[in-house]
Amino acid sequence: MNGKFLYIALVLVAVISAMTGALVWRAVEDRGSGEQPALLVLPEPREIPPFELVDQEGDAYGPDRLRGQWSMLFFGFTHCPDICPGTLFDLQQLQARLEKEGHSLATQVVFVSVDPERDTPDRLKNYVTYFSPEFIGVTGSHEQLLPLTRKLGIAYRISVHEDGAAEYTVDHSASVLLMDPQGRLYGVFPAPLDITAMAAELDRLES
Repeated sequence: MNGKFLYIALVLVAVISAMTGALVWRAVEDRGSGEQPALLVLPEPREIPPFELVDQEGDAYGPDRLRGQWSMLFFGFTHCPDICPGTLFDLQQLQARLEKEGHSLATQVVFVSVDPERDTPDRLKNYVTYFSPEFIGVTGSHEQLLPLTRKLGIAYRISVHEDGAAEYTVDHSASVLLMDPQGRLYGVFPAPLDITAMAAELDRLES
């Protein structure tokens, strides 16, 4: 695709509505209907289509690397002025909290860039490791990203710009996705994040 075009990865309203309506508000049952749930859990984990992206080391990143541990996926871009750095900082704080409290649940944080024109593997590496050396940064072409984002209910839009432009805007979903050890979508941590509540939800998965 050419940088002059508008890239849109929007899930149809009916699909988003169906996904939202199908989510189990388990946290509401436990804490009372007056509180925002920290984790929206799907009634059944959602399988995702095969995909092949590239990580910050230039290596292939596919579904196999989501298996064997719980994973938190966040979609954004490195030129993001606020949401992305704020979310990655929160996830770094969450990881530090889990480690300090001795949680045995293994989780990986994966930052998926939807701006492959600017976010090269080297840039991704510098960006994610600023927050944590354990964070993983991945990206791919829009043709590779779109099937994955659609299935996961992630939306993003890149503004029209000239080829090679250094400055342009990217709109994207702000939620963090929780993937189970089989590489399936298990639930969604909606924005804004509450790391105390997130830690409690992850603690439940250990029990």
